[in-house]
Amino acid sequence: MLAHSPRSVVSVWPTRAVPVIAGSRVIAGATAAIEYLRGIGDGDLDTAYTRIEEHETQLSARFLSGLPDGVALYGIRTPEGRTPTFCFNVGGRGPREVAELLGEQDLYVWDGDYYALEPMRALGLADSGGAVRAGFLHYTTDEEVDRLLEALGELASG
Repeated sequence: MLAHSPRSVVSVWPTRAVPVIAGSRVIAGATAAIEYLRGIGDGDLDTAYTRIEEHETQLSARFLSGLPDGVALYGIRTPEGRTPTFCFNVGGRGPREVAELLGEQDLYVWDGDYYALEPMRALGLADSGGAVRAGFLHYTTDEEVDRLLEALGELASG
């Protein structure tokens, strides 16, 4: 049992009692995350979020403009108004196969329904294994997006 207050408590494990400060790990983690973001924004969180959004939008535009024929994209086809997360399938291949083949190239994506059962049903994908999902973040590089596009082109063509 662990108390949920900022006071010292004792966490009781099956073999011993361990003194801890409740929430201290959470506070340390949140502080580190804020400092990391401030570093991206030269000390300013608003600047950090603006830079992150600009970078992710640019990555989205790169991905969308280079999407090869034979790749079916589900969702908004422009970078405006969307997150840099993409749901797609490669013609003639199941999503699990695509995810595994990309993983062999150190390109890590998800496959399945991602706990989005109703959207997958609405797209008609629920009974066929769902779709592949790729996402870009502020630390994703242009080169990584290009590698994914190249690999998708190879999978779609053969």
